[in-house]
Amino acid sequence: MENSEYRLDELDQRILHEMEGDGRQSVSDLARKLGTSRAYASRRLQRLLDRKITRIAAFTNPYVLGYRVFAIMGIRVLPSAIHSVADQLGTMPNVHLVITAAGRNDILIWTMFQTQSELSHFLGRGIGAVPSITSVETMIVLEIRKISFSSLGALNAAKEPPAPAPIPMAHGIPEIDEVDLMILREMERDGRQSVSDLAKKIGASRAYTANKLQRLLEQQCTRIMAFTNPLYLGYRMFAMIGIKVAPGQIDVASEKLSALSEVQTVVRVTGRYDLIVSTMFRTPPDLSNFLVKEIGSIPGIVSLETNIGLGLRKISLHYLASSYTGEVKARVR
Repeated sequence: MENSEYRLDELDQRILHEMEGDGRQSVSDLARKLGTSRAYASRRLQRLLDRKITRIAAFTNPYVLGYRVFAIMGIRVLPSAIHSVADQLGTMPNVHLVITAAGRNDILIWTMFQTQSELSHFLGRGIGAVPSITSVETMIVLEIRKISFSSLGALNAAKEPPAPAPIPMAHGIPEIDEVDLMILREMERDGRQSVSDLAKKIGASRAYTANKLQRLLEQQCTRIMAFTNPLYLGYRMFAMIGIKVAPGQIDVASEKLSALSEVQTVVRVTGRYDLIVSTMFRTPPDLSNFLVKEIGSIPGIVSLETNIGLGLRKISLHYLASSYTGEVKARVR
């Protein structure tokens, strides 16, 4: 990896922590929190951005864009075709995460659809048309209990963590219009662009644009934050863990799992598991200790199955790249 030899110091980690909490905060505010000069804070932040250690982007709430069906799929593939199949899956707009793995499955993907019929079409004519796939196990997400894009969670466990990223809303989904969609799209491209630049791009006044953007942020239609490459923080082990829980204990287990700083996502699913969590660690012993001491101490958990990530082939948070279409426009006011 480019610049993989770079080592983050304490100030770098503090900057990343602050920007994960609010990616649009001014450099002046950042400098005040760090207790340093504005010029120095600006140079240090820019260095992290230039080295691609972190990037500032918007995470748009998928429910606002009309997505209602989420599914994790475990895929088995002929050994000689794992990488080619993973790359082919990565070209599909409904696929937002592709991981090659060791365990029950060769490839794991995260998918999103607006309707169940779209999911059915994807299984039959999308993924179903990919050669060398021998089996597909579809686990529909019933509930998202936690979603976090913070790579600093475990490092900053003793500190106040950044506010959680927006999650799908069960009720009261805000209505958005064409201008909102234009703003969301531009924020996905550059989360720190000025309101003045944004206003020019969408052809509106600065005041109007500022009000629209603030509304989108307040209603959790989007969140603008730093996405830090976990490799620079020393993380080398990525795992997706399927968990079977005793009847009546699922809510308690999901709450306890969500409270763990090592856990990025917790979802309740259909299929062989009750819960699926994603985690990352620096070493195999760290993962082993987590499985035994943390998950093993949670009442009601019956069994675990761990898939180890071998390669991240795709991760996309730019949901508007595939959803800014006539079909989505019909859903806005």
